[in-house]
Amino acid sequence: MPESVRASQRAEWDRARLVLVCAPAVETLFATLNTDAFNFLRPFDPARARAQHAALRSTLESRAITVVDVREVLAAGDRARLRDAAGRALVYVADESVSPADREALDRLHERTIDALGPGALADLVMLRPAVHVRTNADARDATSRFSADFEVRPAGNSYFMRDPMITTAAGVVVGRFDLAVRRPENDVAELVLAQLGITPLLRVAAPGRVEGGDFLPAGRFCLQGQGFLTNEDGVGQLLDAGAYGDVEVGVVRDPRGGMDEMHLDTYLALYDTDLAGICEDRTGDAEPEVDVWVPDETRAGRRYRRTRTTTLLAYLAEHGMDVVTFTKDEQEQFAANGLLAGPRDYLVPAQAGPAFVDRLRARDVRVETVDVDELTSGYGGPHCATQVLWREPAR
Repeated sequence: MPESVRASQRAEWDRARLVLVCAPAVETLFATLNTDAFNFLRPFDPARARAQHAALRSTLESRAITVVDVREVLAAGDRARLRDAAGRALVYVADESVSPADREALDRLHERTIDALGPGALADLVMLRPAVHVRTNADARDATSRFSADFEVRPAGNSYFMRDPMITTAAGVVVGRFDLAVRRPENDVAELVLAQLGITPLLRVAAPGRVEGGDFLPAGRFCLQGQGFLTNEDGVGQLLDAGAYGDVEVGVVRDPRGGMDEMHLDTYLALYDTDLAGICEDRTGDAEPEVDVWVPDETRAGRRYRRTRTTTLLAYLAEHGMDVVTFTKDEQEQFAANGLLAGPRDYLVPAQAGPAFVDRLRARDVRVETVDVDELTSGYGGPHCATQVLWREPAR
């Protein structure tokens, strides 16, 4: 664990120094049992996914990047805070056969259980959110068998995608709010992890707002904020009103398509350096998004964002000196856009994106390292989705 944590990300191409991840664990196993309930593409083996995740972590650490895992953070942080969170996550549900006296006994059992568990088990409770459904056992032999129990888990099953529950801007961290209700427990996990790291969020997005981390790309003097399928206007407005972007120009990219195959900005757009971006070819022409440009301005009420104009995405990137390389829809479906930029023109890309895509980037002087993540991408995301960069060191 780092001794002190700085949370700021000025530009996607700045050198990553602190990255938060969450290795796939038992909560992921439950999610794979019904992929159609957890927005996964297909079933996959969590053990193989863990191995790929560990290799990705090693690749990051080889670049002098500090990597911390959610469970490490939860277990190493404030014990009382972890106990409180685990106590809220674990619930006992007694049916009508359970007497008032035994209901009181269940309350005491809840307290004793939380007292007995170590940090690792408490972290598991936070991730699994178990409910114990209790009824009186007619075949009891003594007090230790007086109940029968069924166990229900309500897991934060997509937690290995640490990008989406929060965003890290130049100013700090915002805890978002998921569109899908099944994923909202991840927002709670993110807030707890930040607290254990000593990071106070700038904002937690509230209903009816929705903001997901894959819709945000910082770009130095400006940033790109996706709005459309999963992030809505109300959520973006909350960030603008809070000044959460860090006093930079904000280009709100309005998604004209609205489809899960390109659910976030980082599924069809990537930044490689100050002067180079990549975009899926299906986002050019008639399907090119429009960009509302917001600038911070002084008003009588204080510093507020003001919308100044609307342009197209490619024109907006060109205004900021960015050339654009394209990739095909087939490459996009193999997560070409969802690689992770470790530093300027230092790109970790899923190997499944293919050699033609890699060669195209290398021809533009991008250092490309392929990583095997085919199991991880079964959950509908690549290295960008699997990481939350909490601190990037600004270029001098």
